Amino acid sequence: MSTRLSRRAALRWVSAGLGAVALSRCGVGTDSTLSDGGVEGSSTSWASGGTAVLSGKDYGNPFASGAGATCTVYKSATLGPCHATSSLLTRKDIAEGVSGLPTRLEFLLLDSSCNPIPNATLEIWHCSTAGVYSGDIDGTNDAMCTGGNAAAAAALWYRGIQTAGSDGRVTFDTNFPGWYGSRATHIHFQVSRGSTKSLVSQVFFDETLKSDIYNSQPTYVATSKSGYVLNANDKVIQEAGLTVNEALMQTSRQSDGALLAWKAIVGG
Repeated sequence: MSTRLSRRAALRWVSAGLGAVALSRCGVGTDSTLSDGGVEGSSTSWASGGTAVLSGKDYGNPFASGAGATCTVYKSATLGPCHATSSLLTRKDIAEGVSGLPTRLEFLLLDSSCNPIPNATLEIWHCSTAGVYSGDIDGTNDAMCTGGNAAAAAALWYRGIQTAGSDGRVTFDTNFPGWYGSRATHIHFQVSRGSTKSLVSQVFFDETLKSDIYNSQPTYVATSKSGYVLNANDKVIQEAGLTVNEALMQTSRQSDGALLAWKAIVGG
């Protein structure tokens, strides 16, 4: 049985341990450009207030110079038990007014030859800052997903669907995910071409980035959870045969304190 740590204790350990290793390996700090999965940006404090911060903002195209667009087919992973469907999920802003660290997610959907897939749809879903999912999962208000919370079951926050343009790009506005015991911080995704589900998997975030956010952004500091799991120990990464580096999104802290995160998904 794995040792269950308090959220603060686990994150202090991440900062002192693997977080330091990650910085040493990359040879840079959080204010410099890192390899895949690292954080780039200014020393500005993290923003608060949710996706209203992102309204009308253009952070540019993170794929303009091919950043993150490597032609390696992404491995599939489990759909998970907390997938929920609704006719209301076609939207860019998926936070439904909930507070958190405003985060813009940019995805580039590519086929196995690294050509953009126009008109492919991307569905994403992730847990709240407190580590629970929204949605009436299969009509059961599954306690494992919603924590048995009726308000969470009635909501649809942090779930959305977008259709790629001719360039294969898809954009979502959300808040940075929280985490829950037994899993590393992650976002589920499902790529579809027409009625065919072509790829189901998950993406993850750099340990140093997570430690910084969870220890400094007020929404997350105030949340207490146990059982923090490092990417290296995440069962889904291991079972999918992913390496940690290929599972990570690239990230950049913006001048307004928001987070921009991006990833090319090959094989959708």
